Amino acid sequence: MSGPSLLVVVQRYGDVPGGAEAHARSVVQRLSPHFAIEVATTNSTDYLTWKGDLTAGLDRVDGVSVRRFPVERPRAWNFKLYERRAFRSGHTLEDERAFIDAQGPYAPELLDFLFKRGREYDHVLFFTYIYYPTVLGIPLVPERAVLVPTAHEESAIGLAAYQPVFHAPRAIAYNTEEERRMVWRRFRNERVSNEIVGVGIDVPADRNAARFREKHGIAGPYLLYVGRIGVSKGSRELFASYQSWRASDPAHDVSLVLVGDAEISVPRTSGIVHLGRLPEQDKWDALAGCAAFVMPSLLESLSLVTLEAWAAGRPVIVDARSPVLAGMARRAGAGLAYRGRAEFAEICELLLDRPELGDRLGRSGADFVGRTYTWPRVVETYLDLFAEVRARLAA
Repeated sequence: MSGPSLLVVVQRYGDVPGGAEAHARSVVQRLSPHFAIEVATTNSTDYLTWKGDLTAGLDRVDGVSVRRFPVERPRAWNFKLYERRAFRSGHTLEDERAFIDAQGPYAPELLDFLFKRGREYDHVLFFTYIYYPTVLGIPLVPERAVLVPTAHEESAIGLAAYQPVFHAPRAIAYNTEEERRMVWRRFRNERVSNEIVGVGIDVPADRNAARFREKHGIAGPYLLYVGRIGVSKGSRELFASYQSWRASDPAHDVSLVLVGDAEISVPRTSGIVHLGRLPEQDKWDALAGCAAFVMPSLLESLSLVTLEAWAAGRPVIVDARSPVLAGMARRAGAGLAYRGRAEFAEICELLLDRPELGDRLGRSGADFVGRTYTWPRVVETYLDLFAEVRARLAA
């Protein structure tokens, strides 16, 4: 189509796991009727290695042109050494820059493209503050850059190298009020034009818990987790809390069903069922039937699958130490937060013994998503942000 042009820059794109990547793809799909849109990304699907497993060059995803630039070197085998140097007391700015290069995805051709052709686009939308393409790409096109930071409290965000990422763009699109407050507190960048945008949730009308149970052999009540299974997602703590609860209270015969790719070993314990990655329909069927959805991660700027659980009318159990998830659960009136294994057990028993409470929390969650995370509102907010970028460029 003709009209304003938009380049979306993201570390991975297409059929890849990852919340930020799914977020980027869904935004591209919704904005494509309004812009002449392209995507600039890498030829990797694995954020742990950045192996170039896709063909570099022009591609198309969902009818949108995608420019895949080669990752010139994989994540450094001694990446943890660079990480320790960057996070230690008394480190230098060079240590921080070496950490960003080593973390990857190291794709200098993508930066060269932004330097030579970035100003041909009316706007450049960057996803995820922490990675090489965003850190080094925003300074090349700051006057037309909009950042979706997907930021949360972690060691990296305290590095000085990230200061320009939050001060240079023309505008910032935050996911939640909690994320914005955290960024303002750390960077004092309130002057940068911003909105809380988030993402919309599409809920299929056909959600069948019985179909999920029959297909995957799930009997009895179950807790559900969907997403990457790894240390950074709080998976080990979830396993320990679940096993401790089940050992102390065998009367509650409840499964813990895991959906997603595992980066760590999953305990071969009675009650823990790992189904791997599932089709979208199976995921929604699983959400429809769960006693509660569990999200143990502390490092979230927004959890799409938590919003999906609420949209499906199910209650959510979150770790109280996560400012974003605990804050959203409180604002939505749709979840319960735990501190430690004892409270995790108490919440699980409460929701299992009082299913009407879970249903009531789930209805509150569905209302919250319906008010806040809808595509018409998200698209309208992006259109307003981009119109402001164009107006300031023309001034």
